[in-house]
Amino acid sequence: MVCFAGLTKAQYIPAFRTDTVIWKDPGTDYWKKGNSLKHLEVSLTLGTSGVGLDVALPLSQFVQIRLGYDYMPQFKKQLRMNLAGGGEAARQYNGQGNRVRTNFDKIQQYLYEETGMEIDDHILLTGQLNMHNLKALVDIYPFKYNKHWHFTAGVYYGPAQVGKAEDDNESSTTLSLMEMYNQDYEEASSGDAIKSYGRLTLYPGDKNGKACLVDPADDGSVTISVKTSEIKPYLGFGYTGRLISSRDDWKVSAELGVWFWGGAPKQRMHDGTSLSDLSNIPGALGDYVKVIDYLKVYPVLNVRFAKTIF
Repeated sequence: MVCFAGLTKAQYIPAFRTDTVIWKDPGTDYWKKGNSLKHLEVSLTLGTSGVGLDVALPLSQFVQIRLGYDYMPQFKKQLRMNLAGGGEAARQYNGQGNRVRTNFDKIQQYLYEETGMEIDDHILLTGQLNMHNLKALVDIYPFKYNKHWHFTAGVYYGPAQVGKAEDDNESSTTLSLMEMYNQDYEEASSGDAIKSYGRLTLYPGDKNGKACLVDPADDGSVTISVKTSEIKPYLGFGYTGRLISSRDDWKVSAELGVWFWGGAPKQRMHDGTSLSDLSNIPGALGDYVKVIDYLKVYPVLNVRFAKTIF
């Protein structure tokens, strides 16, 4: 009875009272009710969308908007594209693995005798990214007392051409010799030896089981463009925490999502030839074409470092 009397006099303490909890979520003051558009957050992002800057404003206890810009450094990669002489590959080998003489070898000898210069059996291309986008995003934090998890929707907007490859300076001699030889070929009479050698062309790969032959552009250049939609809707989710455990105004978050950029990027040469339609594209060029063809959507993985200004 004494124990029961003591309990009846004790103050009742509820099992869970939100007014006594000190929430450790990032940005406690940032998310207070009535703070819509009263705070400003700036951030730096690093990831597969590039290096970015953005500003964020809370719209409610559950929603913030972000506006910013991402830029991908223009990493470069040297690629190789083979030549063909008379419609056949410049280099060919027999069943024993020994090199056999081709029309290209005859053309190479002809050019050496005419100019004293030796033409390569390939050209080099320099490929690089061209990704930079404006972004407008909405972050939704669905839990009132947990501001860690969020979902994001929005749009990125930037140039349709996200990558390109152009003939390298190292191949200027080869391209000049190609132009010179093809002019000689066109002007030669039917009895001239070079008429049996055929024309010099680029040989990026095969199409429908046959060699796909491409001429350089009228100005002698060779280019490949990689294009997507300019407007790229985005969906993602992420997790946010404190960057400094004792500071509510510094945050770090990781976010995973995808751009919907209009299906697999279109990879086309200067004359409109689609590399996606070709097979047996040799070397690194072929590897890149295959990878890009798989990217129906573009994966986005970013880390964001944010500071609340006020």
